[in-house]
Amino acid sequence: MDRRRSAAVWTAINDHAHAEGTAVRLETVCLVCARTLRAQGVGMALNGRLTGYEPVCGSGAGAFRSMDLHATLGEGPGHDALAGDRPVLVDDLADDATRRRWPMFAPAAVQAGVRAIFVFPLLLGVISVGVLEISRTEPGWLTPQQVADALVFADAALLVQVQHLASPDDADEVKELRWESAERWAQVHQATGMVAIQSGTDLSAAFVRLRARAFADGRGLLEVARDVVARRLRFEPD
Repeated sequence: MDRRRSAAVWTAINDHAHAEGTAVRLETVCLVCARTLRAQGVGMALNGRLTGYEPVCGSGAGAFRSMDLHATLGEGPGHDALAGDRPVLVDDLADDATRRRWPMFAPAAVQAGVRAIFVFPLLLGVISVGVLEISRTEPGWLTPQQVADALVFADAALLVQVQHLASPDDADEVKELRWESAERWAQVHQATGMVAIQSGTDLSAAFVRLRARAFADGRGLLEVARDVVARRLRFEPD
């Protein structure tokens, strides 16, 4: 991926937040993504423990229509992206093959005015945190550059969400996103894997334990992850 182009996307997100006089939020990422990719809707849903698909924010009517249908019908590209940890790109929801794949979602989305949808998973290592959904009212594919940009926006959304998990009391104080910050979160991925081995749990449970330890110690998630990677902190089996 072109690092300069990635930096340009992150700059656009930061510039919008600065112009509005606000912190960078998930809504900021969705709004700038919609403008950049000329989409009628961009939304984000988290991988919830109860429902498996929990809408959290969106920009544009198309985003809310799509997310509401996903949540109501229990099927669709968003669910498949969450389950498969991979992008699900659909150029025309009115296509016969698409209707067979999602017999409830596809016709309902078309009736609601959504014709194309592109869903990108938000992955913390191998843990599925959620998805970023980009919807359009006209059929057609994203260009290769737009797909590349969408992946950067997905990274930005993931970073905002992870920073919220790390410091929930300061969730509204993400003043600026930095490219270097995203790279440092690789330590969280590594620490999660180490905790899973040490405690004999799966990766999802390991991440929950890592986050709980950070909360209990009154420290940030990244700080605790660094201690795990440096072997200053070890987790015992339950």
